[in-house]
Amino acid sequence: MRRALAIAVLLALGVAPAAAATSGAPVEITAILSTTGPNGFFGSAEARALGAIETAVNAGSGINGRPVKFTVLDDQSSPQVTVQLLSGLVAKNVPVFLGPSFPAGCFAALPVIGKNGPVGMCLNPSGHPAPGSYEFALYADSTQVAAAFLRYFRERGITRIAILDANEASGRDGDVAFGWAFNLPENKNLQVVAQEHFNPTDSSVAAQLTAIKAAGAQAIVSYTVGLPFGTVLRGLRDAGMNLPVATTGGNMTPEQMHQYASFLPSDVLFGGTIAWAPGDIGPGPIRDAQNAYVGALHAAGLEPEAPYVTVWDPAMLVVDTLRKLGPDTDAAHARAYIAGLRGWTATQGVFDFAGYPQHGVGVNSVLIMRWDAAKAAFVPASKRGGARRD
Repeated sequence: MRRALAIAVLLALGVAPAAAATSGAPVEITAILSTTGPNGFFGSAEARALGAIETAVNAGSGINGRPVKFTVLDDQSSPQVTVQLLSGLVAKNVPVFLGPSFPAGCFAALPVIGKNGPVGMCLNPSGHPAPGSYEFALYADSTQVAAAFLRYFRERGITRIAILDANEASGRDGDVAFGWAFNLPENKNLQVVAQEHFNPTDSSVAAQLTAIKAAGAQAIVSYTVGLPFGTVLRGLRDAGMNLPVATTGGNMTPEQMHQYASFLPSDVLFGGTIAWAPGDIGPGPIRDAQNAYVGALHAAGLEPEAPYVTVWDPAMLVVDTLRKLGPDTDAAHARAYIAGLRGWTATQGVFDFAGYPQHGVGVNSVLIMRWDAAKAAFVPASKRGGARRD
């Protein structure tokens, strides 16, 4: 039944399934994901999505007639473990890999990849791969996500904003991204009324929230992932502060929202992509790609979630690259092929790596999402680019 559904997905895209089953040795694609540790919510979901992708790809022609096999390595949400695992891939001369899941892992991967590869697919918009490097991140850069958030706040009449970030990679990136966005000319009337920090292991942020409350903030930005974000949310409840909270898409999992249900503010917002609301976009190639994504998930017994999107386009691009160049290609050819792609359509838009180096998409792919507790689902809060919905 699942194979039949996967074939239907391929047919919907105009891709003919293989006349015969794939054969030969599997083409192994390694993913370094955080399936345990603070980022385990996201990484474990990404691993599930790879199973759906594997089924869908192998229901067609695989990679040039050979089946694909995704192998997941757990870096335990530790940059040190990321480096250890990646060093093993370098020693094997693999051309391309998926991951890591979290910003610190992506930062740690860059020196290891160096000037020779392999090609890495950072699964986080906060990874900031260096221009011309072997690392890609197939999302709008976190500065563009911050710009979309501020446009959304601006159009809602929110002008007094506080920052509350943890002293770790995601929080530091949030500081930088929003610092850049606040300096855009269109945001000249917005004000950072307080900027507070805490350690990820802290059990309370009461002191920081006292300062934010006294500053008269109308909204809070907290680019903190996983358990520390829960500390922020509990602190808001304890302080009696029910303000809009803007956070990274790294917190956008139903499992996490259900776990935090008893102390969630009424307005929790996430920086996402248009792929996180499949069907919201009008008819066309992008929607076709989104429909294929949803169909493949359903064939695997899954419902769309943000973590599935984060790995979907990168995995499909790796598959397409190996189909084009052959599974025995090297890192240099894989990097050059991806860097030169224009017009590659996927769930997040039409990718143009010449216009948006290392990313392929920009602010127009960003969609601000909101957790709807009544529906127990994430719903669009903005239009593309952060524009307010009427």
